[in-house]
Amino acid sequence: MRWLLSIVGAAVMLCGVGCSSPTYIEDLRTPLLLWSQSTGLCSKILAVDGERTVWINQGCEDGRPKLNEVRTATQAQADDVWAKFDALPFGQAATLEMCGGPSRLLHTFGSQGAQTTRAASACGGTPYDDISSLPEAFLPLAEALRALE
Repeated sequence: MRWLLSIVGAAVMLCGVGCSSPTYIEDLRTPLLLWSQSTGLCSKILAVDGERTVWINQGCEDGRPKLNEVRTATQAQADDVWAKFDALPFGQAATLEMCGGPSRLLHTFGSQGAQTTRAASACGGTPYDDISSLPEAFLPLAEALRALE
């Protein structure tokens, strides 16, 4: 009987280590800050949730992206990215068509909170994380988010 309990206990521990349910954007704690770099079919997503956990996903034709936990940002880092997010030109919006389709990425920075959602977007770069051609207003936030990876 003891060996059976040992086996069950070991199985539970292994499942706790290796078995976990996927984490999706809707599972993250708010307020939530998202950066999506997209070509339309492929994208890279970086998120910082309400617990300062940094999440990432990169893939193609991924209708419901599964996020991977990267790290926990410090309070100072979280405050910094939120301050830089608040400085974005929220009246500015770009589309994939404006970005030239797959030749340039559409960068979308958005927030989800209990009551409000805001976003601003711009065209820039061709490979992921190429922020060199982003409009100047977006650069500080993109740099701060890249530093959290």
